[in-house]
Amino acid sequence: MIFAKPNASLAVVLAMILACSALIAVACTSEPDPTPTRVPDPTATPVPVPTSTPVPEPTPTPVPEPTSTPVPEPTPSVEIDDTGDARTIAYVMKGVEFVEREGLDAAIEHYNSEESIEDGRWLRIIDTDAGVMVASALQYEVGLQIGGRGVNNIGLAIAAATEEGRWTESLADHPDTAQQLPKRNVWIRRDNLVFNSGHFVLQQNIEAPVRNYVNRAVERYESEGLQATVDYYNSQDSLEGTLYLFLIGADDLYLAHPIFPHLIGTDIKEVVGSDGQELGKEIAEATEDGIWVEYLWPNPITRNEEHKTTWALRHEGLIFASGYYSAGEDPVVQPWVDVDPRDYTVEYVENAIALYERDGLDAMLDFYNSVASFQGQWYLFATDENDIYNVHPLLPLLRGTDIKDVVGANGYELGKEIAKATEEGHWIEYMWPHPATLKEVPKVSYAVRRDGMIFASGYYPPQQDAEETAIDYVQRAIDKYEAEGLDAVIDFYNSDESIEGAFRLVVVDENDSVLVSPLFEHLRGRNVRILAAHPALTDWATNTLKTTETGHWFSTDAASADGSQSGLTNNYWSIRHDGIIFQTAYSE
Repeated sequence: MIFAKPNASLAVVLAMILACSALIAVACTSEPDPTPTRVPDPTATPVPVPTSTPVPEPTPTPVPEPTSTPVPEPTPSVEIDDTGDARTIAYVMKGVEFVEREGLDAAIEHYNSEESIEDGRWLRIIDTDAGVMVASALQYEVGLQIGGRGVNNIGLAIAAATEEGRWTESLADHPDTAQQLPKRNVWIRRDNLVFNSGHFVLQQNIEAPVRNYVNRAVERYESEGLQATVDYYNSQDSLEGTLYLFLIGADDLYLAHPIFPHLIGTDIKEVVGSDGQELGKEIAEATEDGIWVEYLWPNPITRNEEHKTTWALRHEGLIFASGYYSAGEDPVVQPWVDVDPRDYTVEYVENAIALYERDGLDAMLDFYNSVASFQGQWYLFATDENDIYNVHPLLPLLRGTDIKDVVGANGYELGKEIAKATEEGHWIEYMWPHPATLKEVPKVSYAVRRDGMIFASGYYPPQQDAEETAIDYVQRAIDKYEAEGLDAVIDFYNSDESIEGAFRLVVVDENDSVLVSPLFEHLRGRNVRILAAHPALTDWATNTLKTTETGHWFSTDAASADGSQSGLTNNYWSIRHDGIIFQTAYSE
């Protein structure tokens, strides 16, 4: 913990950020839209012809033609079933009849097998009395508690299921490639059992779930009021796959952002993309008819910067916005990867000074106080000539406080040390929250004065004796498992208290399902084999699945707070015990 004197409330800020886990912690589980709609009669609803039912464009505000950020066409290797709702209903009803004819046990055995999959459809059977998924061809889902670990955001859909059936729409990960595609799901109830299946539809229909998600946010605002809406959309409960809402006030200040909570209270018009696009100003042009805006933004699943297409709708002065992602073929290699961190720190600070001298103070403040200014683990913190913070994108509540008042938990007056910066530059070492875990670890910063102001940035060096510490950390988790059982391990190591510096635990069960992930809650319940389809997770997932009882080390590129490459390498220690994988990592 960092302590500050009266003008610097850093302890309060850190507590708020810790409550949000990490800046990227977002939903990886693409679960269905809980808003129910009545199932159309299969015999009365003709199968739609894809070419004759295009998604309508907004009439008052045409969709802009993409220039530098086109939305890619569907990946050819993904077979998309667009034959409509009738076949999905028929498939689910066949499952209902199977239970009525052969009994539940026989149905569970059949529908837990891959042989039950037909044309990309698989059946889920949920026992609502027990609150358990009893059947699914996706083995990692079987036995999961509904609303508990691994299956989130479908409780409302299950509750709304009827004998006739209810439809929901969502963006979901294709099980073969993890490509994000629109999907329609039906939920049919028979006594205490709910039967569910769905089908993927054409990529061009991807806009519909986004609009529906935004419309439901507007409906929540109309029925429950502003504060309840802000509270809900600042919570992880509001996430649906990669869909999340960011809500902007009539004054264009962020009211809600569950992925980047530090943006709350800042002006969206000041947000600039890494490519210089003034995306915030474009979103602020939202009208009552809605507009589409395309730009680069970190994907909360892959944690890579990807093309994003956002639907922004202004209602009673507020802006309700959400969007979908379109990944490029290859990740961009960032300039801070595989370079000397001290050299890059100096370069980063000098670039900030150059922008100040070229474009002026206001331009520098606007850019470096935005999330777009993050470059891996580097971000700028700066003061005016009186040593008052005027830049801090990670901890914005520090702005307006005196840097000299910042004191470390060990009593070190690090703020005063940074304030000793001269025009020749000054290096400082101190304890500071790690960008991934927000637990204090050593940091090395470079600060230089220009026109009396302080410009500074820094990096996190690797921990001494890190390998021994990692092995010991994992062994203590295994000892807890032996002494107290798996549930005790899950409960403790999914909490912030279990994090020690940069170390946190990951646990994967015998079915390759993630049980423990304290920072990225959206990974819990996800199957590692499916996660391997995400380019940003392929190396981690592939090497995790190779874990044996003797244990092994492997390395992957680490992501930073904003989801981009951090220039760090994650070194993992992974070992299997009783069929369960226990794993931790350190960065260097």
